[in-house]
Amino acid sequence: MNIKGHKRIREQLTRSLEGGRTGHAYLFSGREGVGKRLVALEFSMALLETKEERDILRVFKGIHPDFREVEPERGLISIEKIREAQEWLSLAPMEGKRKVLLVNEAHTMNREAANAFLKSLEEPPPSSTIILITSRASQLLPTILSRCQILRFAPLTDREVKEILVEKGIDPSQAEEIVPMAQGSAGKALELALGKGKELLDYAQELYQGTLSPLSATEYRPWKREKEEVLKLLSFLRTMLKRDMERGEELPSIWERHKLLARVEENLYQYNLNPQLTLEYLELKWRTLG
Repeated sequence: MNIKGHKRIREQLTRSLEGGRTGHAYLFSGREGVGKRLVALEFSMALLETKEERDILRVFKGIHPDFREVEPERGLISIEKIREAQEWLSLAPMEGKRKVLLVNEAHTMNREAANAFLKSLEEPPPSSTIILITSRASQLLPTILSRCQILRFAPLTDREVKEILVEKGIDPSQAEEIVPMAQGSAGKALELALGKGKELLDYAQELYQGTLSPLSATEYRPWKREKEEVLKLLSFLRTMLKRDMERGEELPSIWERHKLLARVEENLYQYNLNPQLTLEYLELKWRTLG
């Protein structure tokens, strides 16, 4: 598998396999789009000792009898899905010596599902390995965290992200422009390259450059109502500030802008303020700092 980055983690997993010291449960934690699932699939195939191309494809397609992947539906992993996975885990492997359960976006388990899942972590079948993947480890129950071996995935380097984009057929000059906005996430970079989130990025660039229309606050844009989308906007603005600071460009009130972004983020996270009203406040204050 052509996986960029995460050399230390992959070597650690390889050593545990070679030494026969694999854990019963792992938590792969890190921001979205950095390759956690790819490494999880690579590790799963090593655990299952899949060497034939046919078996590798079966793991990728989710049809290998000793491999199962649980994913959220409509943003949620239900207790029904967890119980189905637990019943599957309780059965003996069909083709090899081990079964692997992969739980993607584990933080989307509701409390009922998470509490039920604890039983599998407390009393795991001896022939099973469980891998949880999350970009929001803080949203998982402390009791789940304490029962997993946690591996923290760092963001990819800009060079690695650009290599992935070019390998996917993105023009190098376009990739060069997108990479800083991705903040080490190949997934986010690909979305931007394919047009998803471009409106949000254009909006951030216009606000940053001072060319955003004063009437923009009244324009209807669905993403303005979404907390996560407004947080992405803050991330874009913060990256632009960092880029210009590294270039040594003189910007008026640069630290005031940084403090403004931190204040807006705090309003969204800590006080759970309305995203659209918070964005209008950001627009107004940003203009006064120009």
